[in-house]
Amino acid sequence: MRIVFILLEALLFFSCNHRQSTELLKIKPIDELRPVIPISDFADSIAFIQLDNRLLLSSYGNSCFTDSFFVVSVAEGILKYSYTGEFLMKIGGIGQGPMEYNRNKLMTIDTCNKRIRVYSIPEKVMIDYSYDGGFWNRVHYDLPDDTYGYPTMMRVLANKCYFFYTSMSGLSDPYYWVINDTCGQSLEIKQKHGNPVLKRGYACGTYCTSSSDNSLLYYNLFNDTIFRFTEQGVMPAFLWEQGKHRISVSTEDISEEMMAFTMFAETKRFLFFQWNNATFKSSSSFGFYDKRKQIFMGTKKLRDDLNTQITIPLNWVFSYSQKDKKDYMIGKIEPYELPEEILQRENIDSEGNLVMIMIRLKDE
Repeated sequence: MRIVFILLEALLFFSCNHRQSTELLKIKPIDELRPVIPISDFADSIAFIQLDNRLLLSSYGNSCFTDSFFVVSVAEGILKYSYTGEFLMKIGGIGQGPMEYNRNKLMTIDTCNKRIRVYSIPEKVMIDYSYDGGFWNRVHYDLPDDTYGYPTMMRVLANKCYFFYTSMSGLSDPYYWVINDTCGQSLEIKQKHGNPVLKRGYACGTYCTSSSDNSLLYYNLFNDTIFRFTEQGVMPAFLWEQGKHRISVSTEDISEEMMAFTMFAETKRFLFFQWNNATFKSSSSFGFYDKRKQIFMGTKKLRDDLNTQITIPLNWVFSYSQKDKKDYMIGKIEPYELPEEILQRENIDSEGNLVMIMIRLKDE
């Protein structure tokens, strides 16, 4: 079933330092998708960056970005790259030493303090490194017992560390999030009010992203609220519309009409969404809302009309980041997935490492 999302109710009003709203904005599904959307509708450039081959990588985790470099979490550790794709250094290393971390890890960048933070999950310790890779400190973190599962995402905001837990049918993980100070002390534990009761089918979905106003956005598949985290605290930001497309903790059967979001991001000008039906039997859909023009569009096909003229597969995993005060949607693709003419024109090795796709978003 084709699903696209229209934004209803009130618009949000912005001030210099914080956001106020007269009413929470709701996201409601309708049954229309455009055949294709050119990325020039929301972007002004696209660049392809292949990680060089000095280390041939077997797998890729999450990536974090600064104005001058980015880091990638891989099986081999945390790797630092330039924006030309040049490998610069390994940050720390995998092991049991005081300056090392476990393979089972989370990683984020603390831009305020210029630190690369790596949370070693089995030991419950945070290892901090400088941007140059120097060891800074190692601190034990007061997180709940791991009997019910581990945190799967970590972010830093205003000298606080935010840990987010997966919501999945069939699991008894009792937490939404845990907030610690940078000394490791627990400040807040948000517990769930109930566990999913699915009898047939499977559902999983938790997502956290940074926002262009230096806040964090978090949503949980089984909750109708998208939350905003700021220095002042946690507050509702948006609402999913109730109805046949929603999955809740009381849902017993998953149907093709239900939806699971795989990405949600907010920039200065846009709201972006990526979603699939909850059975994951159809291809992903992509949509965005232009706050300035007050229009919404959705599609199953994006076309790069700025550079390569290719259709952008929506199985690319997109995330949001900022660089030099500009908003970016960032994807990853294996080089063999690109057409031969693009490999030649962009000087990409078809047997080499992953390619980062950096789509710079319009702000005017």
